[in-house]
Amino acid sequence: MKKIIQLIAFAVALLGAQESFAQNKPPRQTNVVTPQDGANKEKENKRKKQEEYKMKREKHDAIQDKATKKRMKESRKKSNKTGNANRLPWYKKIFM
Repeated sequence: MKKIIQLIAFAVALLGAQESFAQNKPPRQTNVVTPQDGANKEKENKRKKQEEYKMKREKHDAIQDKATKKRMKESRKKSNKTGNANRLPWYKKIFM
């Protein structure tokens, strides 16, 4: 009986020692960025920038008085006529 208990204790000690030498698994990553997430984030950042630009532009226009707004409109028309980069179609030029 004593020999069986010693054998069981030895087996338990041997298994316990083997388990302690095993490597621990690394924790699972929770915040994994996929290419799709990156694309969505880029779209969201671009949309936010455009909204911010539009708000600042509207605020700037709201601050101006009537004469300044008129000058701004005239200079915008002139730049649209002479500049080829931002050429407007004929139907948009009529109602500008």
